[in-house]
Amino acid sequence: MTLDPELREMQQLGHHAIDLAVAHLASLRQRKVITPPVAAELQPLLDEPLPTSGLGMLPSLQRFFTDLLPRATLVNHPRFFAYVPGPGSFIGALGEWVAAATNTFVGTWLGGAVMAQLEVQTLAWLRDAVGLPPPMTGIFTTGGSLANLGALAAGLGDRDRATATVYVSNESHYSLAKAAKVLGLHAANVRSVPVDDRLRLDVTALRQMVAEDRALGRVPAVVAATAGTTNTGAIDPLPAIAELCAEQQLWLHVDAAYGAAAALLPAGREWLRGWERADSITLDPHKWFYAPFECGCLLVRDARRLAAAFGGDATYMQDIPRAEVNFFTRGPELTRGNRALKLWLLLRSVGTAAIAANVQKDLELCRLAHALLQQDPRVEIVTPPQLSVFTFALRAGDAASQQLVHDLMQDGFVMLSSTRLSGRYVLRFCVVNHRTTTADVHDSVARIRALIR
Repeated sequence: MTLDPELREMQQLGHHAIDLAVAHLASLRQRKVITPPVAAELQPLLDEPLPTSGLGMLPSLQRFFTDLLPRATLVNHPRFFAYVPGPGSFIGALGEWVAAATNTFVGTWLGGAVMAQLEVQTLAWLRDAVGLPPPMTGIFTTGGSLANLGALAAGLGDRDRATATVYVSNESHYSLAKAAKVLGLHAANVRSVPVDDRLRLDVTALRQMVAEDRALGRVPAVVAATAGTTNTGAIDPLPAIAELCAEQQLWLHVDAAYGAAAALLPAGREWLRGWERADSITLDPHKWFYAPFECGCLLVRDARRLAAAFGGDATYMQDIPRAEVNFFTRGPELTRGNRALKLWLLLRSVGTAAIAANVQKDLELCRLAHALLQQDPRVEIVTPPQLSVFTFALRAGDAASQQLVHDLMQDGFVMLSSTRLSGRYVLRFCVVNHRTTTADVHDSVARIRALIR
């Protein structure tokens, strides 16, 4: 088989691949959300000699869809309520396919000017959709982790890594501390700020820590607030944090990887009030905008700060026009595919109103699940719905809650995840999926209640 078959064979293979993918999506509800992974089973399942002659495209597709995909954890399943789901969408998937098939390069203006402009436009669309002010712009990344790294790099600038200090809350995403480590900060200079009784960053404690650090010779540099924590969906008090950062001349980053899409709704825009004052913002369209993986985004108020952090040069790059947008100066990658195309196609094809309607539906389904579980006397709600996630525990104690998670995983009908809040073991129920229906929520809660021992 050749790398580029004859045109007719290309069409047949493409149609066959799409047919298999559509059949998979159509059967999601009948499949298990998770089959507990066992390494001893998966290794022999995939252990094949290196193909030298090739086994053919059709048998290979069949192998993937028949033998391998049924063993995957289906994060786009309508009953996947663990972590913050990545539901994807068929329209977005077509955009990813087109990007891969056309294989355009978006690292430099010379290498892909029209696609670089497409990314600039999609960044502007995303900014406008959630009500952020121009001239905020940035770059599409693989996800929130790389966006957070870019934000910290821009915020830290050329400060001495031995004294520069970053502030995160106890509930911040782990990628922020990881990014600080990658950027060379001392562990002691990544300060964990306590949270209040609503699990939001405590601004009074932050102010005190900044003052203490200045007295110790540290250089307070960046505050990373969160708009939608992974654990509970909490939104930090952004107006008060923005005031403090302006007063203390600190870079304000808002990690809104999960919560940004709430700003598509009037109520959600009020929840996020204050984030428009941020110097940088992380968004993850592969979460609540229903784009496929990998589609994260970093927006900054001043793109020159990204260029200062990531700019580079070489003699073999002398032909590249530097007055235009070159995305290799906005992030660590030179080689970049057309990462924006799936979101551009999704926004252009279905519009923001359809996405907003699904965000509203997810919020309502989360509240329905909360109300149904609250009726069970064996269940205690630990944190009520914030955004589209709530947490609960079993009154019988941590061991019973842990047993329930284990039993749910083994059963596979519905998937939740667990965390700890103030040391207590709790279960998370997070709804982020345009495919999830009222019936899915009723059936899932019924299964959860049936499995409580």
